[in-house]
Amino acid sequence: MSSKHNNKSNSNDDATNRRRKQQPRGFKRPPPQEEIASLNARIQEETPSRGTLPYAKNAVVSFASQPLSQATLQGLETNGYTTMTAIQSGSIPHALAGRDILGAAKTGSGKSLAFLIPLLETLYRQGFTPHDGVGAIVLSPTRELAGQLFAVLRKIGKFHSFSLGLVMGGQNKNKQKFDNNDFVREQQALPTTNILICTPGRLLQHLEQTPYFNVDSLQMLVLDEADRILDMGFRDQLIKILDYLPTERQTLLFSATQTKSVKDLATLSINRNTVEYVGVHDQDAETTPDKLKQSYVLVPLPHKLNCLYSFLKSHLKCKTMVFFATCSQVRHAWELFCRLRPGLSVLAIHGKLSQTKRLQVYDKFTTTPHSVLLCTDVASRGLDFPAVDWVIQVDAPEDYDMYVHRVGRTARFQQSGQALLLLDPNEEASFVNQEQQERKLKAPLQKKSINPTKTMLVSQRAAALVAEHATLYALAKKAFWSYVRSMSLLPKDGIWSDLNIRNFSWEEYALSLGLPEIPGDLEQVLQKVSSREGLRETKNVNRKLQKLKEQIRLEKEAKKKNKRKREAGEDGDVKSVAEVEEDDDLLVLKSRHEFVDDDPLASTAVTSGRKPKKIRIDGRNSAINQHVVFEDDGTEQPRLLETRETDIDEIVAQGEEALRGASETYLQKVRQRLESTKDLDKQEERERIRAKHKKKRLQEKSERAKDKNGEEDGRVSVALLQSPEEENTVEQKEDSSSDDDNSIASSDSSSSDSDNSDGDIMDVMQQEDLALLLIRSKS
Repeated sequence: MSSKHNNKSNSNDDATNRRRKQQPRGFKRPPPQEEIASLNARIQEETPSRGTLPYAKNAVVSFASQPLSQATLQGLETNGYTTMTAIQSGSIPHALAGRDILGAAKTGSGKSLAFLIPLLETLYRQGFTPHDGVGAIVLSPTRELAGQLFAVLRKIGKFHSFSLGLVMGGQNKNKQKFDNNDFVREQQALPTTNILICTPGRLLQHLEQTPYFNVDSLQMLVLDEADRILDMGFRDQLIKILDYLPTERQTLLFSATQTKSVKDLATLSINRNTVEYVGVHDQDAETTPDKLKQSYVLVPLPHKLNCLYSFLKSHLKCKTMVFFATCSQVRHAWELFCRLRPGLSVLAIHGKLSQTKRLQVYDKFTTTPHSVLLCTDVASRGLDFPAVDWVIQVDAPEDYDMYVHRVGRTARFQQSGQALLLLDPNEEASFVNQEQQERKLKAPLQKKSINPTKTMLVSQRAAALVAEHATLYALAKKAFWSYVRSMSLLPKDGIWSDLNIRNFSWEEYALSLGLPEIPGDLEQVLQKVSSREGLRETKNVNRKLQKLKEQIRLEKEAKKKNKRKREAGEDGDVKSVAEVEEDDDLLVLKSRHEFVDDDPLASTAVTSGRKPKKIRIDGRNSAINQHVVFEDDGTEQPRLLETRETDIDEIVAQGEEALRGASETYLQKVRQRLESTKDLDKQEERERIRAKHKKKRLQEKSERAKDKNGEEDGRVSVALLQSPEEENTVEQKEDSSSDDDNSIASSDSSSSDSDNSDGDIMDVMQQEDLALLLIRSKS
């Protein structure tokens, strides 16, 4: 059989040569047409009656006695399959006759071969070739189980010429490089693939997006772990898949806990009256494996991690699987135990790992003899791990069916194994119920106790590690809240109908995880939890798509808001949202012209009030950031002080003598100000004149250097050869001369300042008199 594992197929010539090498000497395959005719005749003669088992329960039946092709028999014999199990002998004869099958059997009883062998035989008798397209589809709920079925089918079908493909998500998602994108390579190979083993989500994606992917010639549909695929988690995808598939097909459903619901059978278009139900272990006393020893211990919730660590330390030479309720609990326990180092290899597998990492963990646990695998229910169905000694359930399952699948990972194929369930005292009354066990589990659980001398406490060490590592602290918080939600979402119509989760010691449980206290409001979280279906919908929502839609909505609202603002600026009033939406988006209004009959040149009435009158004040002691006006010569004008008209009216009312006294007082203040700032003004003037002379000398020196060529060169060389002492004396002489000039200039300026000050005083007096005359004329 040529395979297409991860979209890599081998050519037909290579497959043919490989099969010839593997075939033993003396093996002669009969002509296909003769063999197919012989097989059809035998199947018609040996088909069992409806509703009956072809063989007795404990009968030993060989594969060679069945109407199977030589290629199939050779593949079975090469891999050591000679006799049939009960589920195989009960279902294969009915399946070869083309009937729909509901197969139910214990875990590890060989259900995979019960549907893979009829699948090969159906396609062989129909004469399928790679050019005929898809003839059979096998749906698996998990990627690990799909990979396991792919490996089994490659072994037993290696003498057939069918093309086989494994299609599942989570592989290489490189969208930049076309050749490295798994989905693109799968699209190229699917039209010529005869058998598809896939997960529901990936198959639906190809049915919707892959061109030339035709399933009209489909002969058989197989659902492994059918009750899980028909669950709410996959039901919507399965319904969409069935819309693409032809109704005239053979359907096989297999699981350890098979469904008999009329609703489920109607979903798959199966007639309940014609389908064959093969439940070979329905009459057994137990639904779990025969050599499985089951027990439970009462452990309070805060001490479950202590109990698990103590168990691992005392079973270092065993291979153990540990089941938790949520992915966050597995991540926290794995990080914590890796730092605590129990003494054996600690592995973890859960749904939030990448597919590459999950396959690596799967392979490592399969090949490692002494190890522990921390997992969720993603590893509870169908996976065949060799030589598992113990199955520990730290968190109780949601129902008895899940319990059966979990413990079924050990004691497989007539091997022995042990299962241990850790129950809180609040859970014992609900799960260990005699009536429920007799009806569902059909096996009493033995109650055991913990040896106190073997226990080890890790709570304090966990608290220290959580306080030291921020990532471990975040994982502890997630583990706490995920477990709270999982307990609050347990089905209320099953075994946990009487369970009250508020009776658990949540504060002590938080301490056992390493947290200092409950990280939040517990009651508020319990009130927000509605149902398992609602939580699944919120978890499966496309966050990126929601974020993009929200961004587009905000951009549209911002555009509408800006458009309303622009129109409000033109029209003077704001339009409503409905009016804005009615406007044409293509033709945008640039401006709006309105014509009025009034004269645009008409003057408007003055509505501003009269400015207050101002008087001169000293501005040097005023606050900063005030308006300063300078005269033409650079002097600062006196600042104006706002005064009230009532103050001037009071002064005028007092008479002419009072006005003169006020003027004299003001003039005296001005003289005092000028006398106080006289020295400062002189110093500033000297600095200004000195800088002016220095700038003038530098300009003259540079001009002399540019104009004269011969003599100036000599002068320049002589100047360069002067000693530092001579240069200092020259600079001192120039500075002294400039100081003399500055002194003369300052004396002149001081005299001019005094003259100017007298002139300013006279001007001020004249202005005051003029102001008074104006006031009198108005009064």
